[in-house]
Amino acid sequence: MRFDWAGLEAAMREQIVGFVHRIRAEHPDDRIYGAAVHEFYAESGGTIAWTLVGVASEERLAMVATDTLDAAALRWSPADWPWQLDPGKTEDEWAGRLEAAATADDGRRWDAIHQRYLRTAAKACKAARKQLVADGVVDRDFVVVAMDEAWELVPLSLTRAQIREHFPALDAEQREADRLVALPPERQVSELVAIVESPSSPLPSERAVEWLRTLGTVAVPAALERLGRSRERWRWAKLLADIGVASTEVFDALERTMTSKRLSEPDRAWAAAALARLGRMDLVATRLDSVPPEVAVRGLTAPYTSFRDHGAHGLLDYTPLENALTTHQGWHDAVLRQLSPGRGFCAIGPDEVETALAGLASALPVVRRHALVALSDAPLDAEQRGRYAAELTRLRLDDPDPLVRDAAATVSA
Repeated sequence: MRFDWAGLEAAMREQIVGFVHRIRAEHPDDRIYGAAVHEFYAESGGTIAWTLVGVASEERLAMVATDTLDAAALRWSPADWPWQLDPGKTEDEWAGRLEAAATADDGRRWDAIHQRYLRTAAKACKAARKQLVADGVVDRDFVVVAMDEAWELVPLSLTRAQIREHFPALDAEQREADRLVALPPERQVSELVAIVESPSSPLPSERAVEWLRTLGTVAVPAALERLGRSRERWRWAKLLADIGVASTEVFDALERTMTSKRLSEPDRAWAAAALARLGRMDLVATRLDSVPPEVAVRGLTAPYTSFRDHGAHGLLDYTPLENALTTHQGWHDAVLRQLSPGRGFCAIGPDEVETALAGLASALPVVRRHALVALSDAPLDAEQRGRYAAELTRLRLDDPDPLVRDAAATVSA
């Protein structure tokens, strides 16, 4: 299905331009300084909602500022701006067409289409500002910005000079990133580790962690070193899992962390989770009787939670869990509680669907329930949907475990 991206961009541009024209006509004496496209709402694999448009002026900003919420905090907080425009019929129709394109082909292209939609919103902001300046409705220092929750679209909406003027923290962050990217990878790792351990850089520690993950194997030695010395070892266990290097050195370091009685439970639990993510749940299973329950359960459930979806990961495989719980049956109920619907299951892809369908016949209730919930959001073809529907009926009516029957009834509804 071909989608009219130029038409979508034009619709967004026209909505912004029309709204700013209206506000200018209604408030001719106000110094309007900005407009923002905001409230980006989407549900992975499904809904993509149209945004709101906000407009603000210096005068209205001063009116809403308070002792506890000053003008600087409100200046680029479009949800608090006085003038807001909801989508109309035209915008809702465009959103419907966009969502139809994203969910076609069993949703396999949803992520790509959603990302292009975000980039199109940023392009529409640039085009709207250019038109408004040309129309003489606003001054040249007026900006139109796409403001998602993480501010990732802000740099796509503005020039570097505009970012420097209106978003100095983002400008400082980008300059620091530009400095780091010019360094050799090993030096990047060293500086990024320092940012994570002692955040004082314009670059947020979350971005530093993501950068280390992207660097991959070159970051493993530093992550291992920090796993042995850091005050927050869980960070480095998680990073090792996300990088996905399965080596004896990594396994040994994680196992030492998991079994160390002098470390905190979160540190030990993340180490257990990392071992399981890296395919060594067996190392967790051999320690079930000697580690705290939280550590044990995290290690037994990690490959089946949303934690698995961050960074590198193998394909869905219930065999390690089935082996562990067959040998250690007393842990089943604790794992079942941890792997409850609503706690954040992993999102499975097309190449994992058959494994999940097979899991519906597992001898373990926890595997059957996890599989049926994971399949409810999975990209299934017509034949797989038919098999899934039949299995849901069977589980809802005949499964010996009431929790599995309840989950099947909820999913099928």
